[in-house]
Amino acid sequence: MARRFIYLVATFFLSALGILAVAPAAWAHATLVTTNPADGAILKTAPSKVSATFDEPVGVSSDSLKVFAPNGARVDTGGTTHGSKPQEIVVALKTGLGHGTYTVGWHVISADSHPVQGAWTFSIGAPSKSSVNTATINTTANPLIGIIFGAVRWIAFCCFALLIGAVAFVLWCWPAGASSPLVLRLTMAAWGGLATSVLGALLLQGIYGGGQGVTKVFWPNVLHATLYSRYGRSLGVRLILVIVALFVFTAILGRLRERQRASVTSSVLWAVLAAALAATWAAADHAGVGIQVPLSLASDTTHLSAVAIWLGGLTMLATIVLRNQRGRGAKAAGRSADRKARTATADAVQAVERFSPIALGCVGAILLTGTYQAWRGVGSWPALFDTVYGRLLLIKIGAMCVLIALGYVARVRIAALRAPTTAAPGSVMELVAAALPRVGVGARSGQGVSVRGWRPGNGHGAGGDEPNEHRSNGHSGNGHSGNGSLTVGYPLNGSSPDAGGKPVTLRRLRWSVAAEAMIATAVLAVTAVLVNTPTARETFTQPVNAAVVFNTGGPGGRGNINITMTPAALGSNQISVSVTNGAGKPYSPKQLNVSLELPARHLGPLAVALKSTGPGRYTSQSVTMTITGQWQLQIAIRSDAFDETTVTIPIPVQ
Repeated sequence: MARRFIYLVATFFLSALGILAVAPAAWAHATLVTTNPADGAILKTAPSKVSATFDEPVGVSSDSLKVFAPNGARVDTGGTTHGSKPQEIVVALKTGLGHGTYTVGWHVISADSHPVQGAWTFSIGAPSKSSVNTATINTTANPLIGIIFGAVRWIAFCCFALLIGAVAFVLWCWPAGASSPLVLRLTMAAWGGLATSVLGALLLQGIYGGGQGVTKVFWPNVLHATLYSRYGRSLGVRLILVIVALFVFTAILGRLRERQRASVTSSVLWAVLAAALAATWAAADHAGVGIQVPLSLASDTTHLSAVAIWLGGLTMLATIVLRNQRGRGAKAAGRSADRKARTATADAVQAVERFSPIALGCVGAILLTGTYQAWRGVGSWPALFDTVYGRLLLIKIGAMCVLIALGYVARVRIAALRAPTTAAPGSVMELVAAALPRVGVGARSGQGVSVRGWRPGNGHGAGGDEPNEHRSNGHSGNGHSGNGSLTVGYPLNGSSPDAGGKPVTLRRLRWSVAAEAMIATAVLAVTAVLVNTPTARETFTQPVNAAVVFNTGGPGGRGNINITMTPAALGSNQISVSVTNGAGKPYSPKQLNVSLELPARHLGPLAVALKSTGPGRYTSQSVTMTITGQWQLQIAIRSDAFDETTVTIPIPVQ
């Protein structure tokens, strides 16, 4: 019966993974395909509603469509809904609309859970000037909600890695750890954190994507929009997998306590579960959209699974396996052991050696898949340095380099512990077992330390005899006979030297592994921000650079104006202005005014506030562009109290 249950659960996991893998892929963020009325249309009579259709199903909120009159007043009735298909959104208009140009701002949630926005215009009767404030066209999420949502994503990543990695570590490296209460507490805490973070993401996605307040977190229409989106379906599958994972890992730990060895079925089942859970992130985030989606889903699933196994194993080593435990030999012999004396068990020694090649394989998989995902998300070298996504990726790459360096240090220390100093144990396992216990925990300088180690057998040596005590500096060790015990003396203050001649202790090894785990946790924090940041490939645009000659007609009123607009795309932009005289030297005019216009949509002029950053140099504050097209930058420059001219520079916004 138990075997049938395992096969049934495995089939469910594989089915869920297949559903996510073959789900229809979207290409980057949602793109507006058609509008009704059409962009720039001139209507004879006022329409009763407006609608927008996208290239993929989108999440909708009550304010996904907002319509503004020429004077900036809002004229829609609110309550945007889906139209006849999930790619379409619709909102009704108020009656009695007058002539003029109307602006429609749209705000939806794309398939990869990111909010996307834009605007278009139409006119009734005849076009007119519009005084709509671009800052009110679209709605942005409360910064606090964004921070909380990012924290929830980070907690989900950490708990996923800890749960998957800890159970995998016990399965493949330390079966005896299934009997440890600390392991059960750690895995249960990780499971609880994962379940809570998944529920939190379900609740927060709606208000974050819709730019709404926290008071609407439980509103039915908000939850409905989340659950019927691609991201919501992935969260639903993830929640089901998390619930089933509770029964699976408790059953695995229970069976390990009974048999003290892992079965192939348990190992395969847990690996499939890890892949299925990782696939829910891959399908919901950047890997599920854009180019090469099938390959990207497989790569991202492998990447997240390898990170989980590595980070969970590091955490197990730092918090439990390499954690000093009180010696048991003295207690078994009826002696009062020093409370500071510590020893590593034979199973813990085996776990260290078994985990080393697994960690190396995980690092290789992370580097290979991470390189591919980085190329896919960035696309070009300039985008790596000139976008938020690219700079975050550089931070992640730097942290990974530190992690690899720490991993190398740990491997060197383990190798140093394998090198004999005064005795030559019969196997590598005996040597590591002799080096790990009682190191650096109170031995005085020049005093030998007798430690308990491990060797195969049932308490007998290779020749069937108990091992003899080794002596160091004339001091006798405290060897004890027992099940598989070996006593080896070490000089050098109770530690063995590494390649650089410095003492290597269990404490140092533990702190090295703990540092790896903490940095890996920071890497997951960067990852949580990355998955909620538009990729560099889709956001990077070359800045617009332009120059124009000016002549105010007055004395000294000739020169050049150079402008740079970054990134010249939808969203936040910055404009830099540089003014020079005829000799090419910085020129500070009497007055300089800048504004933006979009003649094709009858928008503007919109004033741009400038701040002087030096002689003849000015920088704007954030300028929000909500409509693509050929904008015009109007620059009015005054050289004195009487002489002034206005120049126009075309600015294409992508």
